[in-house]
Amino acid sequence: MDERERSIIWSPEAVADLDGIWDYYEEVAGVQTAENVTQAIRHRCAILAEHPLSGRDRNALRPGLQSIVATRFVIFYKIGNGPRPEIVRVIDGRRDIEAELGEDSYR
Repeated sequence: MDERERSIIWSPEAVADLDGIWDYYEEVAGVQTAENVTQAIRHRCAILAEHPLSGRDRNALRPGLQSIVATRFVIFYKIGNGPRPEIVRVIDGRRDIEAELGEDSYR
């Protein structure tokens, strides 16, 4: 983990999302593909440490929510009072985003 990755906060839901993505790709495509996909997501999240305002405003979904895209996944995050962005969910962009976000605790 590099310095940028340590500057990111991961919610329990986002950690579970990333674990589920790894598990799925490991099962259907193998360990190397699972590693490549999750590394692409982690790398994209690490960029937020340097450019936290670079994402798309998603206030229509939840107040204060922003997103960036990594491959086919939408990474939802928020910026709190501190300088560290918090990844709140990582969702496949082909899914029903509204339903997936549901009533998450980060509201």
